[in-house]
Amino acid sequence: MAIGYYKFKRKLNVNGTVKEVYVARVARANVVDIDILAEEIAATCTASEGDVLMVLRNMEHVIKTHLSKGDVVKLSSLGTFSPTIRAKAVDKADDVNQFSIASTGVSFRPTQRLLDGIQKAGVRLADRRIVTPAWSGKKETDDNDSQ
Repeated sequence: MAIGYYKFKRKLNVNGTVKEVYVARVARANVVDIDILAEEIAATCTASEGDVLMVLRNMEHVIKTHLSKGDVVKLSSLGTFSPTIRAKAVDKADDVNQFSIASTGVSFRPTQRLLDGIQKAGVRLADRRIVTPAWSGKKETDDNDSQ
């Protein structure tokens, strides 16, 4: 198992000088939804797929309820979910109110155990093409074309 990556061309501004550089980006392979998770979990224990799915859906609901109350939710070996807000800066403390809050969200902070597991997986080149963004006007090129 390894995390796939591809090469991405981007512009970088260093002290007013813009230059093109290449960076690695994660090549996302598949979207694994709650049904797939339930199927895989059920295959490793005595619970049925339906039972696992019910627990996962209820866990989702309970986590959402706690986050909506401002609680922090810690899943011991996975990580911590915390509610977040983005707010506009105002000149007076009295002007800080619900109208100065632009949006709400959720932050996830993985445990070191989860990070270590991902680190152990390693990385591999998943796609030899060099992806160029729309600003370049160029198409994707094969890595061999640039040599």
